[in-house]
Amino acid sequence: MRLVRNEIQTPKKLVSPEDRRKPAFMVLLAGLAVLAAGAGGFFLAYIMKDYIKENWEISFRTLQTYGLVVVFIGVGIYMLGASALKIPIRNTTYYKLKTIVKDELYDPQRKGDYTKSIAARLTDLSDTWSITTQINPPETADFIIPQVIVGPGGVFTSWPLSEHPDRKAFKNPGPAFDKASKILGDALGVPVTPVMVFSTSKILQMYKKKCEPVTRTLTILDLEDFFEKRKKKLSEEQIAALETKVYAMIKGTPPGEKFWE
Repeated sequence: MRLVRNEIQTPKKLVSPEDRRKPAFMVLLAGLAVLAAGAGGFFLAYIMKDYIKENWEISFRTLQTYGLVVVFIGVGIYMLGASALKIPIRNTTYYKLKTIVKDELYDPQRKGDYTKSIAARLTDLSDTWSITTQINPPETADFIIPQVIVGPGGVFTSWPLSEHPDRKAFKNPGPAFDKASKILGDALGVPVTPVMVFSTSKILQMYKKKCEPVTRTLTILDLEDFFEKRKKKLSEEQIAALETKVYAMIKGTPPGEKFWE
């Protein structure tokens, strides 16, 4: 199984090799070092509070205050370096900082994006299968199909659902998803099978009880067995042509930004 992404969706390093040689990057690292020192002092003061109380004139809470001051100074220094390097301050997490320091690709898990989980369940499928994300079929305005799976067994769309259907604010995405999948099938010139994917069988049963399914419904644990049983319908040439068409319909967002617009 191949995960196909366009240039926008492809994970990139937040700091280029050229930028890592700039003084601004040294400022950024210095800010992180100061931040870590302040955080370390804050927690160390708490851990050693009894020792500090017995042997020092200063209270551990005062030391914690100093530690917080150092943390804020570190944050300020980091923000100066990040701004100079044009690294977004928004959504700064430990994972993001780790990828910067270790010079790794930035590819965080995004809310509402279950592509990695689905791909992991289908990892044993051959590379004649592919999964593409954030597909906007023609004439559907901004409607996004989360995943499109193409392979010898045909073309499938998936809509992962972890939200509890018994919540008052729940809106059944099934009909709109089914309609968009049919439009996609018309655009591709082949039948498309929509599949709603549920994180647990409990949520699936709740959905069936509240809503009348208009698409196939599966739990994520059933995916591998479902796809392994698909009979061959498409040749390699047909698969390649379909993947090209699907690729052109990607309306992706960069890693770290919202999966849904």
